[in-house]
Amino acid sequence: MVNSVSFPKKLYYVARMIGAFAGPAIARWSTRPALPATSTPVAFTLGNGIKLWHLPIGVVRVREWHRELPRELAEVDDGLRFPVMMSNTSITGWLECAAWLIDHPERYILVDTGESISFGTPDYFKGVPKMLSNGYPKIIDATAANENVLTQALSSAGVSHGDIDLCVLTHTHSDHIGNIDQLDHSTPILVSQQELAPVGRGGRLLAKLPQGERVKTTALTQQHNIFGNVMPLTKSNDVFVISTPGHTVGHQSVVIDLGERQIVIAGDAAFDDQQVLNKAIPGIVENRQLTLQTYEALLRAQQAKPTLNLFTHDSTNRRKLSEFSRLNSQA
Repeated sequence: MVNSVSFPKKLYYVARMIGAFAGPAIARWSTRPALPATSTPVAFTLGNGIKLWHLPIGVVRVREWHRELPRELAEVDDGLRFPVMMSNTSITGWLECAAWLIDHPERYILVDTGESISFGTPDYFKGVPKMLSNGYPKIIDATAANENVLTQALSSAGVSHGDIDLCVLTHTHSDHIGNIDQLDHSTPILVSQQELAPVGRGGRLLAKLPQGERVKTTALTQQHNIFGNVMPLTKSNDVFVISTPGHTVGHQSVVIDLGERQIVIAGDAAFDDQQVLNKAIPGIVENRQLTLQTYEALLRAQQAKPTLNLFTHDSTNRRKLSEFSRLNSQA
């Protein structure tokens, strides 16, 4: 494996990237498959009075190299990774966009908001810099079925959008904040401080965040024996935020500590467990070294006690949760 690319090859990747942005949106340069059937939200009983709702809201397609770079290109410099990824024209099938509702005895906590059917429209990108709004649909293809909206998913869980006490954003890419406007206008939104600092080519849709004091910044002030500095979200300290940077340098995850077992709602820290085990690098990471550090942290957590990682686009989440909740009830 090499960590450098020849100058002519760099020019090749940059030229391919420019061509991708000059060409049509991703939805039109590959045959768009039919949308998958809409899944009904499902609750999993975790114990200690906690339920976790899996809310499938929207879908996304990306380049194959977006999902994972070929091994021979996994060590390219951070600045070249995006052109390399954009040079690839093979597209995945539809990937799920999951949001999560933690039904805790103390409060309702929503993690991410899924993707919206309005992705790519002028209203969706209102206030977003023109270069970013024009470029986004050429990087990913995302949408949702008409009935696949956050408010309806919450209603299926017996919850009104006004019942949500806190929304935690793992990061501010479109498929995680697409339905943020469906939250009650009083719902606090928790984002890491690093995420709020705009970066070039970062894809962060900070303009979609509400203005004013609703946006709170994560404060990792409490020490945890497995995850280092964390931010408790419950008085019982069994739900807390951890830093999982790499995909974006401000990416964060939410941990549900069940005593003998734990769950990490890990957003886009990886696409699936195998990626973590193989230390495989997606095409979209802001910092490769931080990504590898996050992988190591997730592996250390697994060594400490049985840990279930739930990644936003992992199609096996429900199966894993079903098995986890069954084993947890037997423990």
